[in-house]
Amino acid sequence: MIRALGLLLIFLLELAVLAIGARWGWSLDAPTAGRLLAAVGVPLLLAGLWGVLGSPRARVPLRPPAKHTFQAGWFVLGGGMLALLGQPWLGLALVVVWAVVIILLRRAGRPA
Repeated sequence: MIRALGLLLIFLLELAVLAIGARWGWSLDAPTAGRLLAAVGVPLLLAGLWGVLGSPRARVPLRPPAKHTFQAGWFVLGGGMLALLGQPWLGLALVVVWAVVIILLRRAGRPA
């Protein structure tokens, strides 16, 4: 039960990074068309990268150290975008919650 809850939380955090990417793209100092393009393009780019490298069914299977590094970078990027949006504490919270859940999942014998 706890493992399922941890995996659900990780999934929701992954989706949050996509939403943060959309918000960050919309916040750019650009004409409306450019902001709209960034608000749609950034999450699409992130989703494509996740599908190719980060997901459990990734098209390019990475060895565990590389996959963990990619996933860590994903959440640090999300935290960084939140910081750029003026929410550095939320960005830090995103990264810390992800790290704590990953540690708990690994201690439970279920790598994420």
